[in-house]
Amino acid sequence: MLSEAVKRAPDDLGGLPLAEAFHRHVIQDDEIAEIGRRIMQVQRGNSDVFLEGQFPGAFVNFHWPLHISAADIAYAFVSSPVTFLDRPLPTPSELESAASKLIADRFAALVNYLAQGQLIAVGTFNATGVEGPIGTGQWRRADLVIDVKNSAICEMKDHRPVALWTGVCLQLHDQHPSNEQFVVSLPNAEEPTRARKQIQTKENSRRQCVDWLGAMMSDPSVSPLTNTQLWRDAKSKWPKTLSKREFDRCRATVLSSLSEKQRYLWGRPGPRRKQS
Repeated sequence: MLSEAVKRAPDDLGGLPLAEAFHRHVIQDDEIAEIGRRIMQVQRGNSDVFLEGQFPGAFVNFHWPLHISAADIAYAFVSSPVTFLDRPLPTPSELESAASKLIADRFAALVNYLAQGQLIAVGTFNATGVEGPIGTGQWRRADLVIDVKNSAICEMKDHRPVALWTGVCLQLHDQHPSNEQFVVSLPNAEEPTRARKQIQTKENSRRQCVDWLGAMMSDPSVSPLTNTQLWRDAKSKWPKTLSKREFDRCRATVLSSLSEKQRYLWGRPGPRRKQS
């Protein structure tokens, strides 16, 4: 159950990157900061938790599981990469246990704001490169972690965090555009929203552009065109669904896959030298 101290409206978190919101709401909380100072006076081993927001433990790690418990945080404070079978497992101190309960409480409150829509997270979906709001259902998933250094949301795959959304910033509900533009990105949604259809259309255009460029630029019989000429043709093919930024990404992707000769010709196009 969330404490009364964190049941206030999250007005001071709107407009902040996710990492900064975590630091302000969790690590820099007055009670947590005070206990952190007392812990660091006893031993400096976990000072980076309270100074930089690292996850407790022996390794440098800024990934916090979305629904971590106080008990798991407390165990992380004393866990070691080396375990001796003939010795009892270490137990957290009273201060470490107290800090763990407060951190879990404040972190759960932040996640609750996002799950209930009081705060809306906006980030770039890594698979498409398209920026948009993150659906409230994502905050109920048990397999997600927050990268509190890079403001990213990651999925655990083979025990490694893989970024799903990057550059995540928070907005208050009142600051966000109308609900028509809100993307509820649940994994198994039956009917895609208008915004999701638009994302899919842009992704299709991007793939078609890569195929078009690849077929042309890999053909030695085609005279190289300048980037301006290529963009003019691409814009006429996909006038509303391909931006200049996405076109440049497509061109860079294709260039990297070409042979050295073709990459040189299309990377620095110009009149071909006459054959003797």
